Amino acid sequence: MAVTRKLTATVETQLGELSDAKFNLVDTPYSEPQLIRAVSWVDILIPTVTDQVNAKVINAAGPNLKLIANFGVGVNHIDLEAAEAKGIQVSNTPDVLTEDTADLAMGSFIMASRRFGECERMVRAGAWTG
Repeated sequence: MAVTRKLTATVETQLGELSDAKFNLVDTPYSEPQLIRAVSWVDILIPTVTDQVNAKVINAAGPNLKLIANFGVGVNHIDLEAAEAKGIQVSNTPDVLTEDTADLAMGSFIMASRRFGECERMVRAGAWTG
């Protein structure tokens, strides 16, 4: 198993207990050549949205790659047709960000309607006199 980005300590510990997982210790997005090297030997690839798992990467996969388990909601950075053609399953974590997205939307609405951004900048600049 190859994990392309730094995940939470709990998740990495659990993955390490389940398999001989290889982790990206520098936490920078994998380049295409790095992804190609990873898929050549792993049975599971755990990418994130920053990894472009395109047809070139998938077609370079060795016979062991059976699952691309995206650590995130979307899969638009994974070539699903290429994965299907090679018999590779693709999974994601649907709905994991639903509440966070709603929180951000509501916070943004309140921030804009009450001009919090403008007020915060005024306070930081020392322009607010009370």
